[in-house]
Amino acid sequence: MTARPQGAPWRSADFRLVVAGQTVTQLGTDVTTIAFPLIAVLLLDATPWQLGVLVAVQNGAFLLLGVPAGVWLDRRRLRPVLIASDLVRCAALVTVTVAAALSRLTLPLLLTMAAVMGVMRVVFDIGHQSYLPRLLDRKDLLRGNCTVEVVRSSGQVAGPSLGGWLTQLVGATNTLLVDAVSFLVSAACLARIRAREPTPAPTGRADTVHQAREGLTFVLANPVLRAIAATGALSNLLFTAATALIILFLVDTVGFAPGTAGMLISAAPAAALLGAATAARLARRVGSARIIWLSLAVSSPFNLLVPLTGRGWGATLFVAGLLGSGIGQVIYGIAQITYRQSTVPARLQCRVNASMRFLVMGTLPLGGLLGGALGGLLGVRPTLFLIGVGLTLAPVPLLLSPLRHARDVDDLTPQPEAFPAPPSTSRPAATAAPARRRAGAAGRGSGTTCRPRYPARVGPRRAGRWRPPRRRRP
Repeated sequence: MTARPQGAPWRSADFRLVVAGQTVTQLGTDVTTIAFPLIAVLLLDATPWQLGVLVAVQNGAFLLLGVPAGVWLDRRRLRPVLIASDLVRCAALVTVTVAAALSRLTLPLLLTMAAVMGVMRVVFDIGHQSYLPRLLDRKDLLRGNCTVEVVRSSGQVAGPSLGGWLTQLVGATNTLLVDAVSFLVSAACLARIRAREPTPAPTGRADTVHQAREGLTFVLANPVLRAIAATGALSNLLFTAATALIILFLVDTVGFAPGTAGMLISAAPAAALLGAATAARLARRVGSARIIWLSLAVSSPFNLLVPLTGRGWGATLFVAGLLGSGIGQVIYGIAQITYRQSTVPARLQCRVNASMRFLVMGTLPLGGLLGGALGGLLGVRPTLFLIGVGLTLAPVPLLLSPLRHARDVDDLTPQPEAFPAPPSTSRPAATAAPARRRAGAAGRGSGTTCRPRYPARVGPRRAGRWRPPRRRRP
């Protein structure tokens, strides 16, 4: 493996290529997210139920395939897999475009290609998150993750609007063709990376279930990772519940026009950009471990401002709530990902990342059902207030973990090497025996019942060995 450059991440040409590839990939993913439903509506006259199925297919792969994908990725070099996932997504988009041009596009075909895109997104996201520690020095991971998060947040801001404008200008299916080119560009950027990956050690014939259990066990046995998983799962459950009601709250309960509601909701990705831009500086000032819990403890109460939203100046409470909580969530996400990349052994990186995504994102399907049920039972505004209380309490598992008593990640546990050093050629066992004997001899009178076989060394040393003195016959 090539030496990693020291200093700022941008000094690494390989890191710049990764960011360039991630930029176009994220933009293409977000464009596709809006383009597929538009194709279903404009070309296939999809019903609301069919649109719901399409959205579920686009987002369900993390829940169904997240853990097995982590096991599969840990057995392979990651860069070829990332390139292949980009090429497969390009082929899927071209398939939809060609089928539409030939008037052969059907809803089952669109759903199939959406499933392919979802699976490749799972593979790419887990692999990309696990690939970054192989390019950067450990102390540069935080700034590297901040850069990647800025890219992701920028895609969330520009992707949907760009997808809508491209659909209006060049047509829905031609938009997918433009999107396919972006995945080709990403694959080309990844192909130019020069850093060599070590070939993963063979894992024998251990089955997938055993290796998947190993990743989950590592997460659940680590008190910090366990607390991060609990906080993330609860936060995602409640955020999804709020998302199911937020449009109804702004339009029906408060009385905003749909355009105004859309402008207010756009504060969320803006908060993500602000959080990504300030995460590294805050982590250096506060501490890389302390920022994980402090970011949520300070920002989560801002969610209580959302149900207080009203007409006129009352809209500022909604914006303040989204900005305050969103900035904290992004800083927390960057900090906890950096913790995982810094502390998890390289052979488990993909499995642990996949297990965390399974535990944290597995609550997403339940969140919408919870929000709808509580909204119908209690009312929209009381439900949002109850969700705000729950989000305020979400950091409690972090406060009860070892993170509460550490400033930096290095204070928690000795950090493993990103890639283990080759085995030493020395023979520690041969030199350990005399040391144990000397320790035992010196320990006489200490209360131990173990006695050395020979007394302390008194004979001459020859060729690195010594022998006990012979006893003279009387």
